[in-house]
Amino acid sequence: MSSSPIRKAVDGGRFDVSRTDVALWAGVLTAEALVILAYLAMTTSTLTEPRYAVYPFVWINLGLLAVSRTTTRARRGRVRLLALGVTAGYLLVLLSLGGVLQFGPFPSAGAGTEFRVSWALPGWGPLLVYRNSWLQAVVVPFKLVGYFSFAYLLYARLLDATAGVLSGVFGVVSCVGCTFSVLVPLLGASTFSAIAWLSWDLSTLVFVVTIALLYWGEEIGVGLSRTVSPTPLD
Repeated sequence: MSSSPIRKAVDGGRFDVSRTDVALWAGVLTAEALVILAYLAMTTSTLTEPRYAVYPFVWINLGLLAVSRTTTRARRGRVRLLALGVTAGYLLVLLSLGGVLQFGPFPSAGAGTEFRVSWALPGWGPLLVYRNSWLQAVVVPFKLVGYFSFAYLLYARLLDATAGVLSGVFGVVSCVGCTFSVLVPLLGASTFSAIAWLSWDLSTLVFVVTIALLYWGEEIGVGLSRTVSPTPLD
């Protein structure tokens, strides 16, 4: 049987947590907390809902952790190009639905070009804004990291989908993950007014579930295949 479609990025497997990992992420979380406190101390901003300071770093940290522990298997050039094409289209959908990237024309923008940096609570900012008559980009750090994390994990899953006896189950898991990820920008944009006040709570929950589905797709696929496979008769 072939080796695991997504090879282990650390010794001992993707489930293992070493002391180095614990020390590293303790340092990262401490640094992020200090950055938030420093921002609040140096500005007139007040934090009325602490969870909104945490959510961006949930996206950033989980996204980077999943990507750092996922490597893609070697595939033929044609397969890689196909996977890249699908992933690029998927990423454009996420960026567009999330308001990060919009294509014009935008008559109200005029003929000029605007570029500015706006400071906001770390994770939400700094915001990078670029506008002209044909393109508008509003780069929110945690959104950008989150959407690119989705794209990379989907790319890895697509390379898996053409190999292995469980490719059909992997495909189902990846499809569910992709569908979930499309909900993330919709919820974040408060598309459903009835739940607008919970939009970022729900989108963060969906983000975590989607990362899990795409990252552990192989393991979930193995578990599902064992569940649905017929039990041999004695």
